[in-house]
Amino acid sequence: MNRTNNELTAEARPGALTIAGFDPSGGAGVLADSRTFVAFGCSASAVITSITYQNSRQVFGAVHQSAEAIRDQIMPLLEGSFACVKTGMLPTREIVNEVARLFRETDLPAPVVDPVIVSSSGQRLVEEEALERLIEELLPLARLVTPNIPEAERLTGIEIESEAGMREAAAAIRRMGPRAVLIKGGHLTGKDSVDESEEAIDVLDNDGGVTVFRHRRVPNVELHGTGCMLSAAIAAGLGKGMSLEDSVATAKQFVWDAIRQSA
Repeated sequence: MNRTNNELTAEARPGALTIAGFDPSGGAGVLADSRTFVAFGCSASAVITSITYQNSRQVFGAVHQSAEAIRDQIMPLLEGSFACVKTGMLPTREIVNEVARLFRETDLPAPVVDPVIVSSSGQRLVEEEALERLIEELLPLARLVTPNIPEAERLTGIEIESEAGMREAAAAIRRMGPRAVLIKGGHLTGKDSVDESEEAIDVLDNDGGVTVFRHRRVPNVELHGTGCMLSAAIAAGLGKGMSLEDSVATAKQFVWDAIRQSA
């Protein structure tokens, strides 16, 4: 049977999988992840953990999937192969346990874990027991964990007010088992931080080696879903064979361009 050029091109793209929530507004969750994967030349697949009710400004509620539904979504996809995986919103203990079990039992690559805890509008998206299981079961399996400042503080109990605090928290999270941790500094407003209108910093601890990424802020702009985009872009870079440091740098530029365009 003759195959079309589109079919051949799709086969040549690295497979990228997101396991995350569904945001009907399209700004975050699996829709944002999938768009990012495609922008990086990957073939996107998605498993939905929760159907949320939200727009670009507020989350109004959610209906979470069962652990069985998560497994039933993933298993048929495993007939293909994936070069990278990222996880986002994992709202219940049962979902975290099932996702961790799937990584242990299958050939899925070590994931980029975005530990989504609270929405940008302030609504909690993850049950307390789910967060405990995330720390115990999923973080040790991760290639990279990408918390923002509030998430890193919640995971570690460390109050972060400076680059030094980011380094300390990154090392503490890495001791929980992941190979690398990227703490995103967009929320850094402590007394030792730079003027928020000028520069944002992210701290990457990759197996003990620390790289600090500095980027000029785009003032007076808040773009819904940038954390999802960043973790998906990093995963895509890794899936295409880039180093972690280069994947982070490329992903940060991708997100910065998106923020600048939205301005």
